[in-house]
Amino acid sequence: MKIKISLLLICFLLLCGCSSTALGGNTLLRPPRATGDKAEIQDIIAAQAGGKYTFKYPQNGDNRSAIMMRQDKGNHEYAVALYSPDNDTKINVSIISCIKEQWKCIGTFQNTGSGVDRVIFADLNMDGTEEIIIGWSNYSNAQKTLTAYSVSDQAYEIAIEDTYDEMTIADMTADNSRDMILLSLGTQKDPPCIKVLQYSEKEKKPIARYAMELDPGVISFANITVGNIAQGQRGIVIDGEKSGGLLTSQVIYLDEEHNTLVNPLVTEDANPTARKDTIYSRDADKDAIIEVPVVTPLPAAEKENAANVCSITAWKQYSVSNAALGTKLNTVINYNDRYYFAMPNRWMNNAVTAVADPDTRQMTFYAWDSQKQAVGQKLLTIFRYTSEEWEQIDYQQLIPLEIEGQNAVFCARIFAAADEQLQIKEKEVIASARTFWTN
Repeated sequence: MKIKISLLLICFLLLCGCSSTALGGNTLLRPPRATGDKAEIQDIIAAQAGGKYTFKYPQNGDNRSAIMMRQDKGNHEYAVALYSPDNDTKINVSIISCIKEQWKCIGTFQNTGSGVDRVIFADLNMDGTEEIIIGWSNYSNAQKTLTAYSVSDQAYEIAIEDTYDEMTIADMTADNSRDMILLSLGTQKDPPCIKVLQYSEKEKKPIARYAMELDPGVISFANITVGNIAQGQRGIVIDGEKSGGLLTSQVIYLDEEHNTLVNPLVTEDANPTARKDTIYSRDADKDAIIEVPVVTPLPAAEKENAANVCSITAWKQYSVSNAALGTKLNTVINYNDRYYFAMPNRWMNNAVTAVADPDTRQMTFYAWDSQKQAVGQKLLTIFRYTSEEWEQIDYQQLIPLEIEGQNAVFCARIFAAADEQLQIKEKEVIASARTFWTN
């Protein structure tokens, strides 16, 4: 029996090779032997490393490989490799280009960072060829550092002095540039801030064009969205966590008249977007404009379990001309079952309340009696059943809903309302119940 188990284990290891999945870590002590182009690339890496080496993997962002294959504007292939030679704490960046059907290293650079935070490919100088932007984590500094690399006949490094806690690259200023947006939580010397870097032809590198302080109470950045924050107005929305688990949203855009960034929701008064729910800003109503969530608890009787009482999440757009938030969509979100219900306007202003029971997987809407401070007539219930449960259900009075869920079926039942204004129709229910947005 022991011999059989050993043989099975050997076969398993041979099939798995030395992949990072098999090792369960972020590095490869002995890179797997590849074939074809990748074999040539690994031979070059070994030569640059002087023998053995360890791959280094980006920990954040879309590009998580130690070897990333790309094409330049002329469709010439090149590879970016991240690794550390044995007995060397520095991380090497080798840029290996396919020249006349042969792979050749066109530049190797060393960085003293302790790890790779992320790798982004973007055309910073708008010349049609993307640059390689690498963020580095450091043991000695909570903030991350940056370098960029240009790819041509020979690769060269572009120094960037600014640091960051979070970053993204997008056109925030609506000038068709690739803005490097850096967010910092601040240090003992410097307050939290946002910097917008743009490429300078004079200095041949990205430099800070715009900067401003951020909400000093934010202790971490949870979500960053760049896009239209109003009709015809680009900007960035930052969802940040504050002490006590609160989330707030900051809406930042460029005031072209004064050529400065503005952050209108951060004032001496409380930020109206402060919420305990972990819900992030997004284009909630699909109009290509970012909305921020404002959460308000629905009314409840004293005897009601507060944990089951739902809230209204109002999705609001910032109006630059009115300098105010305006509601675009009101929703009740069922976080357990990952769906939301868009509230009809006539159900707003405490006319209706809702309760979600996690045990029965039901969310029920009731008329609210403001004089008695009590729930009134039942108006609507949304049910979640497993596929197996659904086979046993008498669903003659139930309305199938277009909500997606793993091994789940969603449906609703409408109840007759004494107040005609509160009566909801089947078409409304089907149109209002939707799968919850993914963060």
